[in-house]
This record gives sequence, C-alpha cells and structure tokens, in this order.
Amino acid sequence: ALINGLSKIPTRQKKTVYLCQLLIRIQKGKNLESHFENDQRISPLESALSFWTLLEKEEIKVEKLHEDIHRLIQIQIIAVHMEKGYFKEAAEALERLFTDSETDKPLRMKLATVIKSKDPYVPLLQSFSYNLLISKIKSYIELFMAEKETNFLLQAARKQAESVGVGAAALQDLTVNVDETLKWDLRTKQRCVLNTVLPRDGLGQ
Repeated sequence: ALINGLSKIPTRQKKTVYLCQLLIRIQKGKNLESHFENDQRISPLESALSFWTLLEKEEIKVEKLHEDIHRLIQIQIIAVHMEKGYFKEAAEALERLFTDSETDKPLRMKLATVIKSKDPYVPLLQSFSYNLLISKIKSYIELFMAEKETNFLLQAARKQAESVGVGAAALQDLTVNVDETLKWDLRTKQRCVLNTVLPRDGLGQ
C-alpha cells in the first residue's frame, strides 16, 4: 500500500517510507532467494541500495555516515554473493553497481580483485562486514528518530504559544529559543551515538 500510494505521500513523510523499505530489504539481505524487483537478478541488498540513494537525496546532513552506509551496502552485495559461491553473479552485480566515474574506481578495482580470488574471507570483506552495516544503519536510525522528535516538540511548542495568545514578536523569540534548545539536545544525542557506536573504520581510504 505504501509503494502504490507513494506519489500521494507528502514529501516530509517520504523519508520515513524510504527508511521502512530499506529496512525490509536489509533484513532479507542475505537471502538471495528473496526478490523485491521485477528483475530477478537484483538481490535484496541491491534493492536496498536504491532506497538508500533516495534517502541520501533527501538529506545533506551526516554526510560521512551516508557515505559509509552506501559503501558498506555495495561491499556486502558482493560479499553475500561470494559467501553463497555465486562468483559469476557477484561479477555481474559489480557491473551494475559502479559507473565509470573516477571516484568509484578504487573500490570497484578492489572488489573486482576480491571476486577473482573467489575467497569470501578476504580482509576487505571481513573488515566491512554485514554486522558493521547493521551497526551503521542503527546509528542512522538513532539520528533519524532524534530529528523526528525535535520537529514534533517544536511544533508542539508553537501550538502551545499560540493557544495562550502569545504576541507575534514573543512567539518568534519563543520559537528561536525552543529551536536552539532542541538543536543543542539533538547535537548532544548525535555526538553520543557517534562516539559510542560508530568505529573509525577508514571506509573512505
């Protein structure tokens, strides 16, 4: 129902829909018999990547985390195929995943070498594991929920101010104060999540 009605969903709610679709596919990520696309070659993680790309387009914040998750999904698409012994399918997925852009070239070359080795336990795949992908996505969800909470509280504060007849100037001051307080609280939560959950893994190297 969400998919069929997506065009009617307000823009502010699309991110939530995209995230739900992403999580469904991540949950089925290691089951190559599950299909979410008409093209049966497309694995659950490849389908998940398309929704992650949609989420990235909706946001400009947490750019490092976005990049980490994007690359982890790409790596795990190849890793899952190799774990099942589907080396030909891994090579085909690699061709679909990467463009000819220079920014993608280093990772593409590394993954091509991994596929040729036919060893699913090489350091690259072990370092950027499925568990790490799950951890990063959980971190993103924490930030996503904190942002939703902030927006909700700000709207509630504005409604409360209007209900007691606060003047326009006072309402503006209240909105600014509440907004700054909530932003500070969100930044505190973000730092907590980033410091306690996200490892320094050098994905960009």
